[in-house]
Amino acid sequence: MGASSADDAAARYGYADVKPLTDRLLAMLHEEMGDDLVGVALYGSVARGEARSASDVDLFLVHRGSRTAARTAFTKVVLALEDDPVSNRLQSEGIPFFLAAIFRAEETLPDTPWLMLDLCHHGIILFDPRDVLRNKVSEVRAGMAELGSRRVELADGSWYWILKPDLRPGEKVVL
Repeated sequence: MGASSADDAAARYGYADVKPLTDRLLAMLHEEMGDDLVGVALYGSVARGEARSASDVDLFLVHRGSRTAARTAFTKVVLALEDDPVSNRLQSEGIPFFLAAIFRAEETLPDTPWLMLDLCHHGIILFDPRDVLRNKVSEVRAGMAELGSRRVELADGSWYWILKPDLRPGEKVVL
Protein backbone atom coordinates (compact mmCIF):
# COMPACT_ATOMS: atom_id res chain seq x y z
CA MET A 1 0.00 0.00 0.00
CA GLY A 2 2.92 2.37 0.69
CA ALA A 3 4.24 2.05 -2.87
CA SER A 4 0.83 2.78 -4.30
CA SER A 5 0.57 5.98 -2.23
CA ALA A 6 4.01 7.08 -3.42
CA ASP A 7 3.04 6.29 -7.02
CA ASP A 8 -0.15 8.34 -6.64
CA ALA A 9 1.78 11.30 -5.23
CA ALA A 10 4.36 11.14 -8.01
CA ALA A 11 1.67 10.97 -10.67
CA ARG A 12 0.00 14.23 -9.59
CA TYR A 13 -0.01 17.18 -11.91
CA GLY A 14 -1.41 20.69 -12.04
CA TYR A 15 -2.05 23.77 -14.12
CA ALA A 16 1.57 24.30 -15.19
CA ASP A 17 1.51 20.82 -16.74
CA VAL A 18 -1.65 21.42 -18.79
CA LYS A 19 -1.04 25.10 -19.59
CA PRO A 20 0.06 24.37 -23.18
CA LEU A 21 -3.24 22.53 -23.67
CA THR A 22 -5.39 25.23 -22.06
CA ASP A 23 -3.57 27.93 -24.06
CA ARG A 24 -4.32 26.05 -27.27
CA LEU A 25 -7.92 25.42 -26.19
CA LEU A 26 -8.48 29.11 -25.41
CA ALA A 27 -7.06 30.22 -28.76
CA MET A 28 -9.28 27.76 -30.62
CA LEU A 29 -12.36 28.60 -28.52
CA HIS A 30 -11.87 32.32 -29.09
CA GLU A 31 -11.49 31.69 -32.82
CA GLU A 32 -14.66 29.57 -32.83
CA MET A 33 -16.82 31.71 -30.53
CA GLY A 34 -15.45 35.23 -30.97
CA ASP A 35 -17.05 37.74 -28.59
CA ASP A 36 -19.53 35.09 -27.40
CA LEU A 37 -16.70 33.70 -25.26
CA VAL A 38 -16.89 35.85 -22.12
CA GLY A 39 -14.66 34.00 -19.67
CA VAL A 40 -13.03 30.69 -18.85
CA ALA A 41 -11.73 29.48 -15.49
CA LEU A 42 -9.99 26.30 -14.42
CA TYR A 43 -11.06 24.62 -11.17
CA GLY A 44 -10.91 21.19 -9.61
CA SER A 45 -7.97 18.87 -9.05
CA VAL A 46 -5.83 20.33 -11.85
CA ALA A 47 -6.18 23.86 -10.43
CA ARG A 48 -5.34 22.53 -6.95
CA GLY A 49 -2.28 20.65 -8.28
CA GLU A 50 -3.79 17.34 -7.19
CA ALA A 51 -4.75 15.80 -10.54
CA ARG A 52 -4.04 12.15 -11.21
CA SER A 53 -4.22 9.94 -14.27
CA ALA A 54 -8.03 9.60 -14.05
CA SER A 55 -8.63 13.33 -13.49
CA ASP A 56 -10.26 15.62 -15.99
CA VAL A 57 -9.50 19.25 -16.72
CA ASP A 58 -12.51 21.06 -15.23
CA LEU A 59 -13.46 24.32 -16.91
CA PHE A 60 -16.11 26.92 -16.13
CA LEU A 61 -17.09 28.64 -19.35
CA VAL A 62 -19.10 31.88 -19.40
CA HIS A 63 -20.69 32.71 -22.73
CA ARG A 64 -23.13 34.93 -24.55
CA GLY A 65 -25.90 33.39 -26.60
CA SER A 66 -27.36 29.96 -26.19
CA ARG A 67 -25.86 27.15 -24.14
CA THR A 68 -26.34 24.86 -27.13
CA ALA A 69 -24.18 27.09 -29.33
CA ALA A 70 -21.48 27.30 -26.65
CA ARG A 71 -21.50 23.53 -26.10
CA THR A 72 -21.36 22.91 -29.84
CA ALA A 73 -18.36 25.22 -30.22
CA PHE A 74 -16.63 23.60 -27.23
CA THR A 75 -17.24 20.10 -28.58
CA LYS A 76 -15.89 21.09 -32.00
CA VAL A 77 -12.72 22.44 -30.40
CA VAL A 78 -12.26 19.40 -28.15
CA LEU A 79 -12.61 17.08 -31.14
CA ALA A 80 -10.04 19.11 -33.06
CA LEU A 81 -7.68 18.98 -30.07
CA GLU A 82 -7.75 15.18 -30.06
CA ASP A 83 -5.41 15.22 -33.07
CA ASP A 84 -3.45 18.30 -32.00
CA PRO A 85 0.31 17.97 -31.39
CA VAL A 86 -0.04 19.69 -28.00
CA SER A 87 -2.53 17.15 -26.65
CA ASN A 88 -0.59 14.27 -28.22
CA ARG A 89 2.61 15.43 -26.50
CA LEU A 90 0.90 15.76 -23.11
CA GLN A 91 -0.65 12.31 -23.43
CA SER A 92 2.76 10.85 -24.29
CA GLU A 93 4.05 12.44 -21.06
CA GLY A 94 1.30 10.65 -19.10
CA ILE A 95 -1.06 13.60 -18.77
CA PRO A 96 -4.50 12.52 -19.98
CA PHE A 97 -6.70 14.55 -22.24
CA PHE A 98 -10.10 14.81 -20.54
CA LEU A 99 -11.76 18.21 -20.83
CA ALA A 100 -15.01 18.82 -18.96
CA ALA A 101 -16.89 22.11 -18.96
CA ILE A 102 -19.76 23.70 -17.13
CA PHE A 103 -21.45 26.36 -19.24
CA ARG A 104 -23.01 29.50 -17.81
CA ALA A 105 -24.63 32.30 -19.83
CA GLU A 106 -23.29 35.73 -18.85
CA GLU A 107 -26.75 37.00 -17.94
CA THR A 108 -27.25 34.13 -15.46
CA LEU A 109 -23.90 34.62 -13.70
CA PRO A 110 -25.50 36.74 -10.95
CA ASP A 111 -27.34 33.58 -9.85
CA THR A 112 -24.20 32.29 -8.14
CA PRO A 113 -23.67 28.61 -8.92
CA TRP A 114 -22.31 26.36 -6.18
CA LEU A 115 -19.07 26.00 -8.04
CA MET A 116 -18.31 29.69 -7.57
CA LEU A 117 -17.19 28.66 -4.06
CA ASP A 118 -14.45 26.49 -5.55
CA LEU A 119 -13.51 29.24 -8.01
CA CYS A 120 -13.06 31.55 -5.01
CA HIS A 121 -10.92 28.99 -3.20
CA HIS A 122 -8.65 27.61 -5.92
CA GLY A 123 -9.93 28.65 -9.35
CA ILE A 124 -7.59 30.00 -11.98
CA ILE A 125 -9.06 32.50 -14.41
CA LEU A 126 -7.69 31.71 -17.86
CA PHE A 127 -9.62 34.17 -20.02
CA ASP A 128 -11.60 37.18 -18.84
CA PRO A 129 -11.02 40.26 -21.02
CA ARG A 130 -13.84 42.30 -19.44
CA ASP A 131 -13.22 41.10 -15.85
CA VAL A 132 -16.65 39.44 -15.67
CA LEU A 133 -15.33 36.42 -13.75
CA ARG A 134 -12.86 38.42 -11.66
CA ASN A 135 -15.63 40.77 -10.55
CA LYS A 136 -17.97 37.88 -9.70
CA VAL A 137 -15.28 36.04 -7.74
CA SER A 138 -14.48 39.25 -5.83
CA GLU A 139 -18.17 39.78 -5.08
CA VAL A 140 -18.62 36.21 -3.81
CA ARG A 141 -15.40 36.39 -1.75
CA ALA A 142 -16.63 39.60 -0.12
CA GLY A 143 -19.98 37.96 0.67
CA MET A 144 -18.23 34.91 2.10
CA ALA A 145 -16.01 37.10 4.28
CA GLU A 146 -19.04 39.03 5.55
CA LEU A 147 -20.82 35.78 6.43
CA GLY A 148 -17.73 34.19 7.99
CA SER A 149 -17.75 31.36 5.45
CA ARG A 150 -15.09 28.70 5.66
CA ARG A 151 -14.06 25.55 3.90
CA VAL A 152 -13.62 22.47 6.10
CA GLU A 153 -11.19 19.86 4.79
CA LEU A 154 -11.52 16.24 5.91
CA ALA A 155 -8.73 13.71 6.38
CA ASP A 156 -9.74 11.84 3.20
CA GLY A 157 -9.21 14.97 1.06
CA SER A 158 -12.89 15.83 0.69
CA TRP A 159 -14.35 19.08 1.98
CA TYR A 160 -17.51 20.98 2.68
CA TRP A 161 -18.42 24.62 3.12
CA ILE A 162 -19.88 26.31 6.16
CA LEU A 163 -21.33 29.36 4.48
CA LYS A 164 -22.76 31.00 7.59
CA PRO A 165 -21.61 29.60 10.93
CA ASP A 166 -24.47 31.26 12.83
CA LEU A 167 -27.19 30.20 10.38
CA ARG A 168 -30.64 29.94 11.91
CA PRO A 169 -33.38 27.57 10.72
CA GLY A 170 -35.28 29.08 7.80
CA GLU A 171 -32.67 31.79 7.20
CA LYS A 172 -31.59 32.32 3.59
CA VAL A 173 -27.88 32.58 2.73
CA VAL A 174 -27.09 35.04 -0.03
CA LEU A 175 -23.57 35.57 -1.37
